[in-house]
Amino acid sequence: MSIGAALVVYFGGRVLVEGSRSRAVSNAETLIDLEARLNIDVEASLQQHALDSDIIRIAGNLSYVWLHWPLLLVATLLLFFRDPPHYRQFRNALCVSGSVGLVLFATFPMAPPRFMPGFVGTVSDDARRHYLDYPLSWANQYAAFPSFHVGWTLLACLAVAASVDRRWVKVVAVIPAVLVGMSVVTTGNHYILDSVAGALIALVVYERFGRVSRPRHVRGAATHAAAKPAEQAHAEVLS
Repeated sequence: MSIGAALVVYFGGRVLVEGSRSRAVSNAETLIDLEARLNIDVEASLQQHALDSDIIRIAGNLSYVWLHWPLLLVATLLLFFRDPPHYRQFRNALCVSGSVGLVLFATFPMAPPRFMPGFVGTVSDDARRHYLDYPLSWANQYAAFPSFHVGWTLLACLAVAASVDRRWVKVVAVIPAVLVGMSVVTTGNHYILDSVAGALIALVVYERFGRVSRPRHVRGAATHAAAKPAEQAHAEVLS
């Protein structure tokens, strides 16, 4: 299945499984209570820093909007043309994680922080839609758990980093994942635990279900190339 077709199925499924607001709010309250018991309920304080600083707020908004879908599109095209094996791994990981997400969205709908008391949604509806005039009813408003804004950005960064050789480029490639991980909290769109859940799901499917073996002739060529230095060394000893 192509990434485009998979995304159509995913977003159509998200709308179909959207739960009720009351249940989504109740689940959000449960998550907030759990975070409080774990002493990681820092979303309100982190967002307050963003509200007090124009730089942090604007940086968070820009990261949330432009380092997710635009980044996924660029990563998809880059991998498709430059590195087909890593493209297939990325595509498979998106499909598997999206399937897991649909099950969780259906069974555990959750209201994002911006719908809860004490939080502010800093990203406008127009910016959230990338300034495309489609109805907000096309989006599942209660799909906060898990956060694939975090998980899928991480997948794209990992796939691009794996496709390049230079270490400094690998480091640069994962920076968007860090920025998005911070921005989903400062913008009032996700909690700590649903961000962690999205990242963990992405990592597991990327490592376990997304791997694509190289063709046999490629593996054979690599093995033959690795054996050549040993054969040359053996010949030198005999001579």
